[in-house]
Amino acid sequence: MTETVISLKNVSKCFKRYDRPGDRLKEMIYPSKKLADEFWALHDINLDIHQGQTLGIVGRNGSGKSTLLQ
Repeated sequence: MTETVISLKNVSKCFKRYDRPGDRLKEMIYPSKKLADEFWALHDINLDIHQGQTLGIVGRNGSGKSTLLQ
């Protein structure tokens, strides 16, 4: 078996989306007031890439491809 060169275990990334820029400040001042919608770009991603393997990442805009690479 070849060596694992990249391994991801339970990787998730959530972004907050606000309707208006000022909503971000309001939420910081009043933490109990939730003004953002959560957007899960990645949710529980598991991946092992072994030496010599090639991986292609394909998906629609906003599906989390760049977020995964970061």
